[in-house]
Amino acid sequence: MALHEQRRSQHPLRGAARQRQWHPLGKVLAPPAVMRSWLLARGSLTQKLQGAYGTISVRVLQQQTGCALLDEGYHYLMPVVVRDVVLAAADQKPLVIAHSILPLCPRGALSLMLKGLGRQALGSVLFTRPGFVRSQREWALLDRRDPLWQKAAAVIGSSTPPRLWARRAVFSPLRMRTQAVQVTEVFCFG
Repeated sequence: MALHEQRRSQHPLRGAARQRQWHPLGKVLAPPAVMRSWLLARGSLTQKLQGAYGTISVRVLQQQTGCALLDEGYHYLMPVVVRDVVLAAADQKPLVIAHSILPLCPRGALSLMLKGLGRQALGSVLFTRPGFVRSQREWALLDRRDPLWQKAAAVIGSSTPPRLWARRAVFSPLRMRTQAVQVTEVFCFG
């Protein structure tokens, strides 16, 4: 695997509400056993989904300049690229809503990668190309008050559970640690 793990980031993302519901991965929360393996998976989530569900499609909901959510650790006025995609099974059943944010400055390798992704999963790039570090792994149990739960509910529809498990991490290139993309994955099952 090309990805390196780091427990602490040199440039942690901070926000006034960052720790309100997000906790270090493996601590505080007690997910059901069926979800625990998904939340703690170290490799590519896309590959793990393919192993369990077969062919996975990626549908881009949005990729545009916007603002980070309050708990994402960026100043709300700092412009970021927001990318939301649905990872779905062959029958188009949504499995994961992936929400990624990348600050517009500084520009670097991640900016180019994100721009050229199209219908490819970001994880398929981060886990196959050498030279990336993953840090700040967290998890949360989201409810209808959370904007990411609301995005998932818009895709799932009326059968959306009242609470959804999510995990997030920060990825940065080894050679340019000041550029980082935060990837949040909201599970539509479990």
